[in-house]
Amino acid sequence: MTDTKRRTQDQRSAKTRQMLLAATVQSLMEVGYANTSTAGIAKRAGVSRGAQTHHYPGKMDLIIAATEEMFANFAGELEGLAGELRAGRLSYDVFFDSIFDGVLNGDWFYSSLEIIVAARGDEDLRRHLAPLILDLHERFEANWSRTFVAVAPEVVTSRVAMNLVMNVFRGMAVQAVLRRDEAYFQEMLSALKTIIAVHVRPVEAG
Repeated sequence: MTDTKRRTQDQRSAKTRQMLLAATVQSLMEVGYANTSTAGIAKRAGVSRGAQTHHYPGKMDLIIAATEEMFANFAGELEGLAGELRAGRLSYDVFFDSIFDGVLNGDWFYSSLEIIVAARGDEDLRRHLAPLILDLHERFEANWSRTFVAVAPEVVTSRVAMNLVMNVFRGMAVQAVLRRDEAYFQEMLSALKTIIAVHVRPVEAG
């Protein structure tokens, strides 16, 4: 096989994988984990079952690959926002607003929530997800350490402060499933930013 044909085949394979992972996330968002199936994912992606099984033999393979990509994408988005904050091109308020918007309106949180809830009763799924979660949290914490300085680290470290922020945001997003009240969430977001500002500050642009 020539190099050109090989590159074309690799590009087609990469496109197929991308469509399958996007369809997996879409399925999780629309019908939930229990109702997500390999046949349904292949249909959403517009690819044959043979192509699906070639790249991802089973549902677990699709779920784990899609979760890994979702986590990597969201961590990358946070790192980009943090870089803008460190450079002085993004304000403290906009930084937090953007993260909350990503949790509330992006696809990664609600899709991953479906998987995490399912993992409570599925030991195999839990075993596959655990290292992905740990990797995600390590990226978060490295990002927080580069971006924020604790005012009194013996009391509250930047790592703990920002982990608290992410956990509050996730809880708010869960509540937003049944309570669509923008003013209610904006009030909590404003209060959280005020509280966190007592304990951490962004590193100085330089």
